[in-house]
Amino acid sequence: MMDSNSQIMYFDGSSTAEIATYNQSDYSIYVYTEDENKVGNQKVIVRDCDSLNRLLELNLYISILENSHPDFVSEVQTAWVMNVGDVVTYQLPQVQNP
Repeated sequence: MMDSNSQIMYFDGSSTAEIATYNQSDYSIYVYTEDENKVGNQKVIVRDCDSLNRLLELNLYISILENSHPDFVSEVQTAWVMNVGDVVTYQLPQVQNP
């Protein structure tokens, strides 16, 4: 079980703070990055000791995906001229499949 002594790190022992942090209050791991160099699979370890002082390790493979905008089949309308009280419903164009 994860507790206050739990650590999350890369396999080489370095910090994963730029992609993942351990939240002790709800025993969860928060994954987030804007670093494009981290796109791909990142191998990390959650490490702790149990009450008998035995080493516990959990290997996690975090897949970081490229964050890019969708390609629409036509231009997205971004400007409208509206009067007070007008209601405009706009549906985005279809997305191109890669």
